[in-house]
Amino acid sequence: MTKAEMEKRGRGRPALDPAEKTQAVTVRLTLAQREKLTQLGGPVWIRDRIDKAKLPKE
Repeated sequence: MTKAEMEKRGRGRPALDPAEKTQAVTVRLTLAQREKLTQLGGPVWIRDRIDKAKLPKE
């Protein structure tokens, strides 16, 4: 990959909405669960699932 191609492509992961602060969370998973999470879409998939989930009624 040429330097021009690298600059055009950009660096790092795409930023989330800068108006919303994020916080890193650690989750312990088995190797099989980690591989499955990667196949499902990783952090993007997790954020989407959390956003769509309804809280249980108390």
